[in-house]
Amino acid sequence: MKLKTRLLIDYYVGGTAHAILKPLVILLGRVLRRNHDLSKCQDVTIVKLLGGGSLIIAYPALLAIRRLPNVKRLRLVASPLTSAFGALLGIFDEIIILHEDSALALATNSLGAIRRLWRTDVLIDLEIHSRLSTIFCLLTCARNRVGFYTQESFWRKGLSTHLLFCQLAEGVYHFYDQVSRLLGAPPMSFRDASDSFRTRLALSEKIARDPTAKIVPRIAIAACCSELGKERMMKVPEWIDILRRRFALHQPPTELHLLGSATDRPYLEELQRSIMSAWPNIQVFNHAGELKLEESVKLLATMDELLAIDSSLLHIARLLGIKTISFWGPTAPTTRLRISDLAADEIHYAQLPCSPCVHISSTTPCKGNNLCMRFVANPDYPGDRNPPWLV
Repeated sequence: MKLKTRLLIDYYVGGTAHAILKPLVILLGRVLRRNHDLSKCQDVTIVKLLGGGSLIIAYPALLAIRRLPNVKRLRLVASPLTSAFGALLGIFDEIIILHEDSALALATNSLGAIRRLWRTDVLIDLEIHSRLSTIFCLLTCARNRVGFYTQESFWRKGLSTHLLFCQLAEGVYHFYDQVSRLLGAPPMSFRDASDSFRTRLALSEKIARDPTAKIVPRIAIAACCSELGKERMMKVPEWIDILRRRFALHQPPTELHLLGSATDRPYLEELQRSIMSAWPNIQVFNHAGELKLEESVKLLATMDELLAIDSSLLHIARLLGIKTISFWGPTAPTTRLRISDLAADEIHYAQLPCSPCVHISSTTPCKGNNLCMRFVANPDYPGDRNPPWLV
């Protein structure tokens, strides 16, 4: 199914299910009076269907939960794409995949997952905006159902046993950390999480190079993101402008590595041709679709710098302790970048009045005409920084 179809199903089917089930759930909650103490939960399940980068951001909190002495099993419910990031982290005992090829496949997979999770100890729903994920957790009859609500998702009240407020204007990692504290585990420090992640991938400690030495840097580019918020991406000529300004100040590399998935390959092939045309002496390697996720991460670990938009690879690079140069527009860096002392973060953000909009509005006000990325690529872009977006 296309993303738009999935979102419409989530909104209308999920909203209808909420209206039908909520009075019954509230009544049963008052009658049964179940014990909702989280301190002794042994079987913990995380629900995250969209956005593998969110799992990376939540990793310090998830790692703390994994290391709780009372937690015997940590599971993940995810889509096929997100499940790859769960496997990369290496902290889950089981990953339950919900295929989304069709509505029938999603319904069938969901029913199978509900049977496997029937009356489990606790489900933690990291899908902050989804209605159907709330219904999924509810139908498992899990003793504890932890979820989030925003200023708009008041409808979750009464359906989750533990409901945490998520302020979308603040760092989402703060709210992931609240979950681990709720279970009795202070989140791991970013450095400890990084050490654990590198150990999981059998990576040696990264040795910092002498900044005064004339060493040609190894640079990777992550120019693509998931289909959820394509407005984060820039046009190929804008990447060329960014590289041209960067190479005027820093020694250009002898090679560049483009990272992405198989679906990103056409875009990255165009970027590859443009870079090679502008700088014939630079070798450009397009790894999109050629490497599995873990192979891409291990290649990324050998790099000195990553140039990226807001994407999962950016958050992985930070976890690896690699210097990042990131470009932001429809999302705000303060809401996604956990403070880290591992490596330098060079952040470029054109904070237009309509930014951030992704994750806050179901439809971006520009309808894809992401001027915020024009300005971040070229601060002198001759456009209106406050256009009157009309519906």
